[in-house]
Amino acid sequence: MPIRGYFDRPEADVFARFPAPWQTGLFEELYRYYSQRVQVIHNDTTGITVLKTSAFRPEDAYAMNVKLLELGSDRLSKMNERARGDAIRFATAEVGNAEQRMIDAQKAITLFRNKELMIDPGQNSVSLVELMSRLSAELAASRANLAETKETAPDSSSIPFITSRISALEEQLKLEQGKIAGTDGSIAPRIADYEALILQREFSNKALLSALDSLKTARADARRQQLYLEVVVPANRPDKAELPTELKNITIVLLVTSIGYLLAWLLLTAIRDHSS
Repeated sequence: MPIRGYFDRPEADVFARFPAPWQTGLFEELYRYYSQRVQVIHNDTTGITVLKTSAFRPEDAYAMNVKLLELGSDRLSKMNERARGDAIRFATAEVGNAEQRMIDAQKAITLFRNKELMIDPGQNSVSLVELMSRLSAELAASRANLAETKETAPDSSSIPFITSRISALEEQLKLEQGKIAGTDGSIAPRIADYEALILQREFSNKALLSALDSLKTARADARRQQLYLEVVVPANRPDKAELPTELKNITIVLLVTSIGYLLAWLLLTAIRDHSS
């Protein structure tokens, strides 16, 4: 956009054009001059912004107005693209991080299973409890059998066998109880560790689902333009110049001249009266 050319037309007044006789044509001076020729008036009530441009030719003012609207629309589009791109990039990065946490959680579970040689310590504990229940039932039955045999046949040859079986069942029951809790190799601490790993995987899975939803939302928002420029009234070429206002300028000149003449006359009159 040839801004300097718009403000340096041959028909422009020497004091109104740019650069003026006392100016050097620096960019800072051009910017100040441009700011005086372009007005942006915003109405907070209606939300409408009015763009006014002035130049020495109507086609120049019109061209400036159209170009500024075009530049403003392009700027808004770039801002939208950047905002959409940043949102999608951030959401994509969050999905990547959540996926990595999910992978790490699953790897930790796999390492635990390989180290402990069990798929699910909780399921193993259920099997141990069931085994202990059977052993307890067998132990109770054997003790009852021993008591009955001692009562009915104290000299029976089966008593040592039953006693030996009771001792074996008690030892086996004690061993199985130690597998659940109370020893270094018990399953209770392993259950706690395994449940912590499972909980971590669940958290990672929820974080991944949330990140995927955020990415989906970001992509949906990217399809919509958040900011846009709607031209309510397009720019038009003025039929006549608004400035300068000849009648107003002539009136001001006549008024100032008259006041100056009156002051001079009063001063001369006062001097004459004083001399006489």
